[in-house]
Parts: sequence; C-alpha cells; structure tokens
Amino acid sequence: IQLSSREKTESNSLYYIAATCALGAAAAFTFILRKVSDHLKVNLALLAATILALVYGFEVFLEFSRPTESLRPIIAKEMGVPFDDRTKMEVIDDFNRSGIDAYPNFHPGHHLRSPVTRNGLESGKGKVFPLGGIANKVMVQANETGTWMTYKGDRYGFHNPDAVYEEEQVDVLLVGDSLAEGWCVQSDQNIRAVLTELGYTVVNVGKSGNGPLAELASLKEYGAPLNPTIVLWTYCYNDVYDLRKEMQSSLLMRYLQEEGFSQNLRNRQEEIDKTLIGYFHDKWAKEGRTEKELVSHKRFSRIVKLYNLRTRMNLIPTPRPNPVFKEILSESNQLVEKWGGKMYFIPLPLFRRFATGREDASREFVLRYASELRIPVIDMNQDVFDHHPDPMSLFPFRTEGHYNAEGYRLVAEAIAKRLESDGVAPSKFVE
Repeated sequence: IQLSSREKTESNSLYYIAATCALGAAAAFTFILRKVSDHLKVNLALLAATILALVYGFEVFLEFSRPTESLRPIIAKEMGVPFDDRTKMEVIDDFNRSGIDAYPNFHPGHHLRSPVTRNGLESGKGKVFPLGGIANKVMVQANETGTWMTYKGDRYGFHNPDAVYEEEQVDVLLVGDSLAEGWCVQSDQNIRAVLTELGYTVVNVGKSGNGPLAELASLKEYGAPLNPTIVLWTYCYNDVYDLRKEMQSSLLMRYLQEEGFSQNLRNRQEEIDKTLIGYFHDKWAKEGRTEKELVSHKRFSRIVKLYNLRTRMNLIPTPRPNPVFKEILSESNQLVEKWGGKMYFIPLPLFRRFATGREDASREFVLRYASELRIPVIDMNQDVFDHHPDPMSLFPFRTEGHYNAEGYRLVAEAIAKRLESDGVAPSKFVE
C-alpha cells in the first residue's frame, strides 16, 4: 500500500494555493504601481504595509493568547499552584546526579521523524524499530499539571508495574497514544490505574505519538502473547495524521501487509535498551538541551504561516478518509477474535473540540469504519464530555493538552461501566 500523489500533497495544498494567490497579488500590485502617480504609489504602499501589519499583529495577538503550555506556569502562579519549570533535560540531569538512571520516554514517533531511522535504529545486530522503551529505568515524560510525569518502565519500557506480567489472566490490554499511556498525570491516576482499582488486570502498551500502524504492531508484538479478554483501542484525531508518517516506514507497513511478521521484540529487550541508551547519548541529549529554543521556533513558525488566523477561518487542511485505517482496524479486530477476545473502539476528544466548538473532521468516518467492522464503540463524547457541566475543567489549567486526573478517572469509569453492562467482569471476581 503506497500513499497516492494526491494524499502526499493534500496537506500542503492550501499553502500552494495561498502562495500562488500571494504571488499573483504581488504581480498585480507591481503592475498597478507602474501605471499610477508617485503620490498614489506611496499611498498604496502605505496601505499594503498597514494591512500586512494589522494581519500579522492580529496573528501575534492570537498566538500569545492561545491557551498553550507556555501559559500554564502563569496560570499556576495565579492559582497558587507550584509549577516545576525545569526542562526535560534538567529533570533527567537531576535524577542522574542523585544516582537514579533516567532517560526521556522514547516512543515510535521519534524514529519516524527522520528517513534514516523510520525503518529502525542500528543496534549492532541489524536494525530494530522499538515500540516500547528502556526497561526498568525511570522515564521522564512531560509536565502539564505543574509536576513532571515520570515513571519506571516495565520489562518492555511500557507504563505498567512489572508485576502485572505475572498475573494468571490479563483482562484488558490498553492500546493507543499519549492518552492511553497516561500523559501527564501520575502513575496512579491514569486509565490503567483506575481500571486496576476497579478490579481489572490491565496491561498498557500505549505510547505517545503512536498512530494506527504502531498500535497494530504493539498489539501483535506485545498483546497477542497475553491473550487479553478485552482490547481497548483508543483513538484521537491526530491518529489520522500519524498514520501518514507511519506509512512512510516500510517496516511498520509489514505488520499490515505480511501475515505473521514480527521483529520478535519481546526477546530483544536487552538489544533495544542498549540501542535506545546509545541513541540518547549520541543524539537526543544534544537536541533535548535546546527545548526552549525549539518552542520559540515553533511559535515563530506558526506566526509566519498565520496558523492561528487560518484556524479561526477554518483554512487548516484536514485529512481525507484513508482506507488503510479501516484495514488496520479490521486486521486488529480479527487478531483479537482469533484468541477469543473482544475489541472496543474508543474515540477520545481533545481540548480543541471544546475550545473551538468544532467537531473532529475525521470523527464521522472513523466511527463509520468501526460500525462497518462491527467493532463496539465506547464514545467518550456521549458517555463523559457532552453531559459534563464544564468539560474544559478536565484539562490541566483549562489549557490545550491531555486530561487531568479527574478527566482520566471519568473516562476509565465510563469504560468499566460499559464492560460491566456487557458482562465483562474482572477475572479475579469470576469463580
């Protein structure tokens, strides 16, 4: 399966149109200036400069009034909430100075950023594309609540207590991206933790930045050997964008195209650990020390591209339905059914839905895909957010990001309520 030329250029089409229009307007303006008096030329030039200044002035205002992560420390101070303003590398350095080995929480999306690593990292024994993280080490993730989210990875580098693998039966396998992984709350406040409190034995293989292909790969590599009773496949709107990047990895595509394909990752953890630790020391640590500069660059880039203004005018390109997504869901569902399990599809809304009042453009077609494949849906819009009196309060400091502890708790309780209504009880409660 390959990306069509239309799909490859779709996300940039508006930029091309805008650039063409801008060049055309510039050419027309230049032509007009040649035909008018010097006095009128000055007035027209002043008018153009004024319009440009007003447009970019408004864009700067929108950028700096966005409810983004940069506002969290300010809001926290106003609320009297302590906020740890260290960078990720500063947190890692502090752990290491105290004698605790700590690393950034690597995820598959890191490797997809470069053509050199999108098909795996060199391990000394060939190539390996890690889907988990570094085993039994402290992972440093992010800070949206005022406290850095850190956790000790399990034997595969996922966000679980390692003892869960000793359980006789796994009730639930949680698949997804950062919301499944538990950004940015403490380990006893995420979906896995709350479901565990409710009696379920849960293994979480979610990783930040995962798209549908990485999720399928994680299901095959780490989920299938556990034969969980239930698979919770969580979905966020950015999965559609992530899929495009993932499809550029011929290795990830093999999980969909080749029956039985596996990297045998469960038996290569020592190799994975050495590879990721080497990658950290060789490259990531150098890049990670420029986090604040990268944030400033992103902000400048958004302003130049008039991102906020175009968002207000609904001119941001949205992806077209991709049939590969349906193939991935179908492949996953069939795999789960083979071991006698049941898969649920769980769309999770993000902050921008409530900040802008606009629904995710991909929601309709992904729900249709799930319906056509007869995959039961647990719709968090209907079950949690739409009837909540203040859904924006379920995000840290009411800003763009992931759920806070209360948001995760409500999501997990809604999942447990649905499982209970479907007759799925925790295995430890079944005689």
